Amino acid sequence: MRKQALAFGAAVIGCVAGFEIAHTTSAIEAQPRAGVGFAAIPGIVGGQDMFGPYNVVKGWPKDISTVPGNENWTWGAGQSIYAESPDRIYLIFRGELPNIKRPATKLLPEFGPSIQFPIGRLPFRDATVSALPGAGGTGQDPKDGMKLWKGTLGVDAKWENCITVVDHNGNIIERWTQWDKILKRPHFVAVNPYDPEKHVWVVDDHMHADRRGGRRYALQSSHLSRLASRQHHVRRRRL
Repeated sequence: MRKQALAFGAAVIGCVAGFEIAHTTSAIEAQPRAGVGFAAIPGIVGGQDMFGPYNVVKGWPKDISTVPGNENWTWGAGQSIYAESPDRIYLIFRGELPNIKRPATKLLPEFGPSIQFPIGRLPFRDATVSALPGAGGTGQDPKDGMKLWKGTLGVDAKWENCITVVDHNGNIIERWTQWDKILKRPHFVAVNPYDPEKHVWVVDDHMHADRRGGRRYALQSSHLSRLASRQHHVRRRRL
């Protein structure tokens, strides 16, 4: 009887010890570690994390205004980015917008009382609305783009440098301006890593077009006829 009691007691002690060890291990493993997870500050409660596990690098990429002769213009609406390699990163923008300094905040009584603009915590300009074109999205007629866009071409916006390539430091190494004229509303760029010819795919949702251009054409030829392209209705498609 005594042996049974001792065995039972030992089993109970073992279970309790095992539970404590497992609980302690789990608690240690559950402790937030710096740089792990999706919060900028691991373990924070009620905070606002705008960028997840990434840090915004100021001045990356270099502004298009750094290109000689283009000092008065900056990027339009950013649409897509694809890193083929650390030193070859494709960027898609919807043209360019005037490069202006942030205006001073002022009251706008013509709109109503206590209305002021710009406010400190938001950009003073919405590039998605300001950049070309003004239509072409879901339920819109692509032909009405320039009619709906509010501005003067060459003053309020311009359609240049839609496809740009930068290195890991954000330096602009290529500008594919030869394709600007065929693009309408580019929204996606990618390169199939298994494609030996490294074709660059650009999805233009303005005219439901899917365009593919080999890098050798884009960098060596100025003739659009050599761009391997085709148009068809694009539904949801994974490139």
